[in-house]
Amino acid sequence: MKKLALIGLAILFIAAFAFVSFTILMWSIPAVPGTYAIELADLDVDGDLDAFLANGRNEAPEPNTVLLNDGSGNFRDSGQRLGEFESRGLALADFDDDGDIDALVGNIAWGEYFWNDGRGQFGYGQSVSMPESGGYSIGLWRFEAGDLNGDNRVDLFLTGCCGGGISHGPDDWETLNAFNSIWLSDNSGSLRDSEQQFGSGSSEAVALGDLDGDGDLDGFTVNSAHMDEEGQSVAYDPNTVWLNDGRGGFIDSGQRLGTRRSYAVALGDLDGDSDLDAVVGNRGADEIWWNDGRGHFSAGNQTFGNDFTRFVYLNDLDGDGDLDIFKGSDKQGHIWLNDGRGKFRDSKQSFSYSSRHAVTLGDVDGDGAIDILAAKLDGAIVWLNNGDGQMVR
Repeated sequence: MKKLALIGLAILFIAAFAFVSFTILMWSIPAVPGTYAIELADLDVDGDLDAFLANGRNEAPEPNTVLLNDGSGNFRDSGQRLGEFESRGLALADFDDDGDIDALVGNIAWGEYFWNDGRGQFGYGQSVSMPESGGYSIGLWRFEAGDLNGDNRVDLFLTGCCGGGISHGPDDWETLNAFNSIWLSDNSGSLRDSEQQFGSGSSEAVALGDLDGDGDLDGFTVNSAHMDEEGQSVAYDPNTVWLNDGRGGFIDSGQRLGTRRSYAVALGDLDGDSDLDAVVGNRGADEIWWNDGRGHFSAGNQTFGNDFTRFVYLNDLDGDGDLDIFKGSDKQGHIWLNDGRGKFRDSKQSFSYSSRHAVTLGDVDGDGAIDILAAKLDGAIVWLNNGDGQMVR
């Protein structure tokens, strides 16, 4: 009996040791680094498109990187390691008005400018503090850059998702509301808060464009869910359209569009009537929304797929003069071709990449056709377009 008891204790000790060892091992394995955002621009002024990558590793820092193009779609790591934070958002533009393309990188709690020396070498510029909700920064995470107040300077439309909260006890929940906000530039790299705070706090992304034909940039925000006063997630928030007054002041158009959680949006003239329509990427079937030319949208009668769409791009992929759709989830992208009137067919092409890649479109080999680039940290996967929308790796 004593032997059995000792054997039992030994088994329990081995099991406990194995569990603790496995737990320690699991905690000691670092999160895998990846790229959250990518933008293409001619960074070294040699006439081709290079790539700037915003990187992170699951709430841990990972330096941002720059991939330089040789003009044929072959990308090499420039060796630059920029920043010391987890980066999520990115915009490339001439933020300091010196004639070259700079980078604004959005981190979890703030942003950073990196100034280009004109040859594709970047140096730290300055940090950008973001607005607060209940004393907690909402971060510079999801945003789009454009001239929002008509002064020819690059401003920011920030989307705040999805709120949160802190429990101070069983019956004491503090809700932290997120919101959309507008930051205006003075063209020296400084941004000032316009002090606008709007939206329900569930916006995952925004696309900027002149939606009502008055010559300024409006915003189409796509929404998922937000926290209510009890800290519970609301099922979804409809997508919204924000109209610009021409001075960077945004007004709710009153439209509530869609019944799904939405995560991506792209604007373009899909049906050839000279106004900007919207393609919205959802958790579930993606949707088209038709613009009447005055910024009022109605649902299209065609949906696409049934997966979790993380990004949507519009471009003429088959060279016929209209805008096609490239959309993707964490691991696979698809092309839908436009018939010129806004009716789309599946090209039957699919493009596989890792969830650690960020994906974008651009003419990377200089032949006039739009290619696909999936990149992470120091390397890239390129699919080159043969001119009619057929992609070759």
